[in-house]
Amino acid sequence: MTGIVIGYHGTRLNYVEKILRDGFNLSKNEYDWLGDGVYFFQDGYLLAKEWSYKLHKENGVVMGAKINLESCMDLVDSGWSKFLSAIHDELVNKIKDDNSVPPYQSKGAHRLDRAVINYAVASLEKSGHKISSVRAPFHEGDPLYPNSALFSKSHVQIVVRDVSIISDICLESTDQRGLPHD
Repeated sequence: MTGIVIGYHGTRLNYVEKILRDGFNLSKNEYDWLGDGVYFFQDGYLLAKEWSYKLHKENGVVMGAKINLESCMDLVDSGWSKFLSAIHDELVNKIKDDNSVPPYQSKGAHRLDRAVINYAVASLEKSGHKISSVRAPFHEGDPLYPNSALFSKSHVQIVVRDVSIISDICLESTDQRGLPHD
């Protein structure tokens, strides 16, 4: 995948000046869905705002940025499925060989997914393929109506592993259509 997309990042108001001056810090939490990096909702201002306010209350804000998806592991494309499945098996075998405890999934804490993505990126980089970001769709929330496959909080999330692909960072007060937010 190549191209520029708009991403929205929820954060705390007192971090804005530092982010604008120094850029984003990579998240390396054990529960991060798509591995290490800076998390954005693609074209999802309202979800970023909701997430930010839930975590930071009245200090929650949304920052927008352009993200260059060149060198993206784009999980919107099913072409990555076989590779990730094979990487998962390789990682599980390595964990067994090391007599380690495998990471476990739980609601909101996707430790196994994080481990698989980080392992996949490291594997690709060893073979000379740099991965600057990972993008994936997530179906979350409640069905929009009975028997619906559409969910209230479905979104596309991007984790940026190489912050040099982020540009035009700004504090948001409107969405990408120029509409004001409450």
